[in-house]
Amino acid sequence: METYWGRNQTMNITDETVNRPAISIIVCAYNEQKHIRETLDSLIGQTYSNLEILVIDDASTDLTPQICRDYTTRDARVRVITHSENRGLAHGRKTGVAEARHELLTFIDADDIAMPDMIERLVAVLLADGDCLGVSAYRIYFDDERDLGVQKIGPTSRDDYRRLYDGRKLIFLSYPNLVRKADVLAVGGYRVNIMPNNDGIRFEDFCEDLDLWCRMSDLSADGRFFITLEEPLSRYRKPAGSMSTANVKIMQDKMRWIKDCLRRRRAAQPERCLADFLASRTAFDRFSDWRADTAAGFYKKAGFAYSKRNYLKFAWYVALTATMSPKLILQKLATQSANL
Repeated sequence: METYWGRNQTMNITDETVNRPAISIIVCAYNEQKHIRETLDSLIGQTYSNLEILVIDDASTDLTPQICRDYTTRDARVRVITHSENRGLAHGRKTGVAEARHELLTFIDADDIAMPDMIERLVAVLLADGDCLGVSAYRIYFDDERDLGVQKIGPTSRDDYRRLYDGRKLIFLSYPNLVRKADVLAVGGYRVNIMPNNDGIRFEDFCEDLDLWCRMSDLSADGRFFITLEEPLSRYRKPAGSMSTANVKIMQDKMRWIKDCLRRRRAAQPERCLADFLASRTAFDRFSDWRADTAAGFYKKAGFAYSKRNYLKFAWYVALTATMSPKLILQKLATQSANL
């Protein structure tokens, strides 16, 4: 059961907005009382005004629900849906897609900050080419102390994207990204309940966005494409203890499964469920996975050491990464996917 806060009517479309399609911005929040105001203020202050801000509160136990409800009284564009129990990020995003009132969707985390023209820039690019499947942008890493660098992920031209698609590569994008609701639903939306287990691990909450983008890439057979703007349009809070940093092995296993699913779909073969995929890994596979996972963990630690200006520790972790996986270092240098 969900609880709904905010006005029930859809937004009125005036002469001024007829050429500016309405956008649904989906914000998934859980116990974000410390940061949610800054996030919502950055969305309310967008230069593009024809939008709704849909907050999915995942049964927060702090002041997040009250703060968000207060915003519904200040701005009619804000709506809040509260889950009756905590379900995790993938469920939250799935709820957001289902409840969004508008055809164009974008997502932002509840502790991130949008640049004032974020929506304006994304909409302009998406609507400029009917073949554009979605548009994302670079973003600035930061923590509570300082900026950490610029995250540079995603194909920056149609040709870049086509090389990834033709090579059956994973499609890495970043938030923010603007997509069409119809395309999200056409590939099944966000997947949930991927591998129930007794350990309480929500596998659906790891790389849930990567899984969706890779499935959406299947819509590119007729020439559609994703593109990334080479400019930061949001600020991405990245504390050292974040989920993607603390659970490297789970995340890596999920990425391997996503890649296996992608290649099977492109070969017109049925996907394997995550449990069957993990069970199929040979002893050699598991050893290779361990080396890759360890290297990925060292690489993340190197990034955080660099951001803290601890260059000795940075060099140490880079050396460990190269020892465990020279391929990873070469890939990072070649793609420049992150600006540490």
